[in-house]
Amino acid sequence: MKRLYALYATFVAVIGCALFLYIWPFEHIVQQWGLLLLLSGSTILLSIYIVHLPPKGNAFSLDSTIYLATIFVYGLETSLMVLLLSMIPTYLFHEKKMAWWKHVCNFAMYTCMIVGAYYSFVMLGGESGSFSIHFLDAYLFSLIVYSTINMLLIIGFFSLSSSSSVRHILMEMLNEWLFTYGVTLLTSLVLVSLLLLNEYFGILLFTAIGLLLSLAFRQYGRLYEKAANDKTYIEQLLNSLPIGIVTIDESTSNNFINDSAAMLLDLDKKEMKQMIEQERESEKNALFWNLFIHRDPFQQVKVPYEKDEKKKIFLASQSNLLNLYGEKVGRTIFFLDITEMEELTKRIHQSEKLALVGEMAAKAAHEIRNPLTVIHGFLAFMDENLAENEREQYHIPLLLKEIDRINAIVEDMLLIAKPSAPMLKETYMETIVQDLLSLLQHTCETKKIAVHVRLDRVPLWIDPKQMMQVLYNLLHNSIEAIEENGTICMYSDVNETYNMYIYDSGRGIPKEMQKTIFEPFMTTKSSGTGLGLTIVKRIIENHGGTIALHDSSEKGTTFVISLPIGR
Repeated sequence: MKRLYALYATFVAVIGCALFLYIWPFEHIVQQWGLLLLLSGSTILLSIYIVHLPPKGNAFSLDSTIYLATIFVYGLETSLMVLLLSMIPTYLFHEKKMAWWKHVCNFAMYTCMIVGAYYSFVMLGGESGSFSIHFLDAYLFSLIVYSTINMLLIIGFFSLSSSSSVRHILMEMLNEWLFTYGVTLLTSLVLVSLLLLNEYFGILLFTAIGLLLSLAFRQYGRLYEKAANDKTYIEQLLNSLPIGIVTIDESTSNNFINDSAAMLLDLDKKEMKQMIEQERESEKNALFWNLFIHRDPFQQVKVPYEKDEKKKIFLASQSNLLNLYGEKVGRTIFFLDITEMEELTKRIHQSEKLALVGEMAAKAAHEIRNPLTVIHGFLAFMDENLAENEREQYHIPLLLKEIDRINAIVEDMLLIAKPSAPMLKETYMETIVQDLLSLLQHTCETKKIAVHVRLDRVPLWIDPKQMMQVLYNLLHNSIEAIEENGTICMYSDVNETYNMYIYDSGRGIPKEMQKTIFEPFMTTKSSGTGLGLTIVKRIIENHGGTIALHDSSEKGTTFVISLPIGR
């Protein structure tokens, strides 16, 4: 490929230089040396001070304008001499930056372009030295030939030195061709008019305008780049915040959505913009999307949001978006995910409830337990000494049963109020389960309940007695939930924590109670205290773990206990 590139460059250089020598433009240099030097100097300056156009950074040089204008006014020889005289200083100043053969190729390319443009101009009846609207087709055709030769030669170089396809290179050039060469044609016609009015003054005026345009666009480009950088920095800053931010600019109908907003809502930005721009009540998450309809500021409004069965609570605020002059042009909406904070608040309220229960339990221990002991002893004495018909007559067995029930409630309340610290030691959950199942075996056989156990043998630092109480409460609830011919499964998986699942095929927990089953005095049983699961949760949390209702329906219920592995 390098060899082909070298051959192609040599071919272009030979053709261009041969054309230049064939035309031999040196005859007019003596008569027009002042004009040639002025045109060459202008060409050099305008090739250095090119015009940069933001935002894409496109740029064009006005040197082609001078070459075409000299063709239209002075003819081919003058244009080629301007090319030669402007190329020599360029080579001397850039000798170290660019190889000499590249300068030769560049000179040859411009020679081919100028020669092609001149003969196409003459072919359509164009006459040098005058400006006429009748020559408009000749001006246009010469420009097309000039730009086409330029494009073909450049495509040849790029196709041999770049991995990009010819089609890709051509499409990129065509994107800029219309604008660049449209400007070139217009400016060349302007320069033609100036040269015909006063050639020296026209060149100086055109050069001054070109330099001012270049400097102005450079300054504009720097300001644009600074503004673009500032915009990028601000967007990066807003995107790095964990708060959802949406700005609605009503003056331009532009909306900005930061990354956190899209992430919190689990939507892409396009979907969000559609929802915001609709500005109508949405059936789903209506409370949240209606915030974008309100024009007035608001502060710290709690709104629910649900996506794919994930429920969140946002704390939202809205403020006015002001421009440089303090005029309102839009709104800014901020929202923060406070779901965990709300859960924490609920847990604090739960703790306060438990503290109240503890206070009640402590009083119950002193005020109720002692009289209960006396009453229980007296009833037990009567139960032992009265005849059976007298015991039934005075409901002694029932009274004893209810006294035991009251005592159990007091014991549970004391356990919630003042749970003992767990005595941790290395234990296998499987061992505790096997010991517990031996106690419940008779009950399971009576109700025809099949128990399946598949637990990973992982050493855990737990209190065996307290964990036995946890599992007893859960399995006891499962057995009571199954009327007959049911199944209880206990299995585990181990990741960063030890996760134990307890499933039963019972009737399930009513949906309206699933969120509150761990709260005190919540029960589905007529004879239950409603403290069992509260005690279970307190014990598991004291072990640094969690318990949750994994699933519950008419087909059964599954609880999951997660415990840390290791100390």
